[in-house]
Amino acid sequence: MAKLTKAQRKAHAEAEAILTKDRLSEDEQDFVFQNWHEGANHISGASGAFFTPWGLAADFSIDAASAGAKVIDLCAGIGILSYFLHHRAKYTNNCPDLTCVEVNPRYVEIGRKLVPEARWICADVFDWREELKGERFDVAVSNPPFGSVKRSGNGPRYRGRLFEFHVIDIAAELADSGAFIVPQRSAAFRYSGMPCHQRVETGPAVNYQKLSGYQLHEGAGVDTSFYKDDWKDTSILCEITCYEFTEDRARQGRVQKRLSGQPVPALPHRPAEQLALR
Repeated sequence: MAKLTKAQRKAHAEAEAILTKDRLSEDEQDFVFQNWHEGANHISGASGAFFTPWGLAADFSIDAASAGAKVIDLCAGIGILSYFLHHRAKYTNNCPDLTCVEVNPRYVEIGRKLVPEARWICADVFDWREELKGERFDVAVSNPPFGSVKRSGNGPRYRGRLFEFHVIDIAAELADSGAFIVPQRSAAFRYSGMPCHQRVETGPAVNYQKLSGYQLHEGAGVDTSFYKDDWKDTSILCEITCYEFTEDRARQGRVQKRLSGQPVPALPHRPAEQLALR
């Protein structure tokens, strides 16, 4: 367990008292998200599982928001990413259809009170085939645990040790696109905390791109260094990475047809005003 300060323990106890209620107000949900401490009763550091800071989760929703989309939140924790996706869209009356997958039963119990709009599944992300049974989603989001994981052969392609790429690899089988919070070392660029944006030519993200064919994108360009010290029990530079899985698969298919001499269908025509909006 983490060593909490007196103020942290007091706030955590207040959050626990709020969670005894059957239904929570929006203010109570906000308080729990910001003050329920994952290290109070669980060894979060050992598993690399740290909840996304409040401000970072809000900014993350810029990259992941898709009104009315079917969204899956992998390794959801207590649901802060899904919470902001719902609240960003709720005033448009076109909220996303949310599914949260989390292995920790206590996190799921809390998440159901904080994000009751979501369908919660208590399961290991590696059991995605059995739990989701071929279900498809428009968008996958995740702040997966950072660090190494022992794989058991049930992921699609990735055979390395970094948990974040196992989750991204599984997301590619479930969704058309995805947005993920990963350690800076696991991005194909350096932006957060840097004087300027830099692409990198080597490293885990580049290796995964070569393996899978899925190209990593920077998204809206959120500088996560603003929230570096807002994580509980850790301080880390990370990046928000985005993927267009379906577009990349289509592109790969066209390349393969060209290489084999097969006719390649033309891309659908988009009016100029639509292209300008992309």
